[in-house]
Amino acid sequence: MRKAAIGLLANIVCIAMFGQAKEFEGIVVYKVDVKSKIEGVGDKAWKNMLALGDSMTVMIKQGNYRQSTGITDIYLITKDEKAYFRFKGIDTLFYVDYSSDTSTVLNISRAEEKKSVAGFECRPITIRTKAITRKYYYSPSLYMNPEYDKNNRIGRYDVFAKETSSLYLSAFEDNESYTTSYTCTRLQQGPVEKNVFDLPKLPQKIFSIESVTTQPTFSGRGGFNKYLQLNLDATIGAKYIKIPKGEESATQTAIVAFMINERGRLINAQLVNKGEVHPKLAEEAIRVVSASPVWVPATMLGEKIIFWHKQLITFETSRK
Repeated sequence: MRKAAIGLLANIVCIAMFGQAKEFEGIVVYKVDVKSKIEGVGDKAWKNMLALGDSMTVMIKQGNYRQSTGITDIYLITKDEKAYFRFKGIDTLFYVDYSSDTSTVLNISRAEEKKSVAGFECRPITIRTKAITRKYYYSPSLYMNPEYDKNNRIGRYDVFAKETSSLYLSAFEDNESYTTSYTCTRLQQGPVEKNVFDLPKLPQKIFSIESVTTQPTFSGRGGFNKYLQLNLDATIGAKYIKIPKGEESATQTAIVAFMINERGRLINAQLVNKGEVHPKLAEEAIRVVSASPVWVPATMLGEKIIFWHKQLITFETSRK
């Protein structure tokens, strides 16, 4: 879930910045699209995981941002150097520090390409980290003071702010699991009331994905471990595990990572610790995990989502 957690925090930031030669203040509306890159996982499952809707409205004033989707309200408050977010139906205000993203920027690139978005001529900039590539289209005529976000590392927005002193009108995020796009459909410049950024008077708690999700549950009798015990070939260890001289027994443990999709199906089973397990044992571990019956899927805010899981499967043999 860590990836999903990192994916959610990055998208919180991917929606908040705007300016002009005279510093921008106003409202921006984005159309949002998410496309899955994993077979067996739908686009909507990623939207649910990232707490995204079909559009987002962002209000901006003096380096403060409030993003509303109907699912979440997210406040990025400069003086606190925190992003706060409230999920629909949960009476807790979660937060993350601007310093929480520790990813390193590997490359920054620009191109001569130009693109019109919402009536503004925009230039591209691409910022790449190990896990994610983000391409922004920004208009230099929409000025944003980079000092506001110089410490905002969430999604490495500090780099975008420093490099452009602007706001983006279109953005594309690409990682190994999905792509996300944000396209401005309406931009309204004008005064925004300060009280728009007043935080809800709720208990505050540091954000974690586990705070707002329920884990998937195995639907078979006795649980997943019981299923593995009943269906794993117990004789295979004796064939492929060598017992060291002077020892009476030996074991090898396969670590299998897999995903439970929004329909409760187990997909994408992969061995994590290659080289530590005999290929035949790895093959058996993948086989039995992949043949799992349907699970009850995980949920987030009442919506079905995908869930990553790891399972240890130990094979053993003895001289007896």
